[in-house]
Amino acid sequence: MTRSELVVFLARAFDFVREAQSIGQNRGQRVEAIQHWAGGITGESWCMDFATTVLDLAFKGKAPILRQGNCQAVYDLARANGWLAETPSVGDLFLYVDEHDHAHHVGIVTAVDPLTAIAGNTSALGTSSNGDGVYEHAIDARVFIAYPRDDAA
Repeated sequence: MTRSELVVFLARAFDFVREAQSIGQNRGQRVEAIQHWAGGITGESWCMDFATTVLDLAFKGKAPILRQGNCQAVYDLARANGWLAETPSVGDLFLYVDEHDHAHHVGIVTAVDPLTAIAGNTSALGTSSNGDGVYEHAIDARVFIAYPRDDAA
């Protein structure tokens, strides 16, 4: 299995994670475990916490992107290291970036045709960047991060 395949495999293993809306948005035992793993804060958006937790697992603690919850920081890191890609590949990260060049949502590319990804803190149809769980769906992203990864997992 390649590293990219492992990243997708691990991300899909979380596809059952949902927020516990009864106690608040961005809350729940599994969501908070992801937030904690990535050094995030309970109750805050957790899409990057999810993405970097998956990378941490796939790289056995030595991921090129450290565990964190900040989309803009990862966007800046990718730009500084020349990791931005115009054409996505399976296993890349995607970012939604607004008109002010601010990154606000992230996920992992699972297919390129049609363009599909899995993300945390999204909705079933992918219409919300602050949804209630981990879902895989079609995306309309234009910013991709081809972080370094060797072929062996």
